Amino acid sequence: MADLETTDYFELRAKFKHPEVAEEWVIRVLANPWHTETQPDGRIRYYGYIKEADKWIRVIFEDGKLFNRFIDGRALKRWVRPQ
Repeated sequence: MADLETTDYFELRAKFKHPEVAEEWVIRVLANPWHTETQPDGRIRYYGYIKEADKWIRVIFEDGKLFNRFIDGRALKRWVRPQ
């Protein structure tokens, strides 16, 4: 992720687990999240719907760095598809 600072966890593990999530999607979700949450450990979750993929993605930041991003099937059940 050229424009985003990332954690070691992301570089060593997460980016290989979910290669289907485009960097542009991550940037779009961060710019205009549908929903945000702070986890008990201080990480921040950003959720966004990617219309062209018909998927929700979750982007997780830790200390201002990208920790993880993936398609979140549970969010679709919870929030359905935005109009």
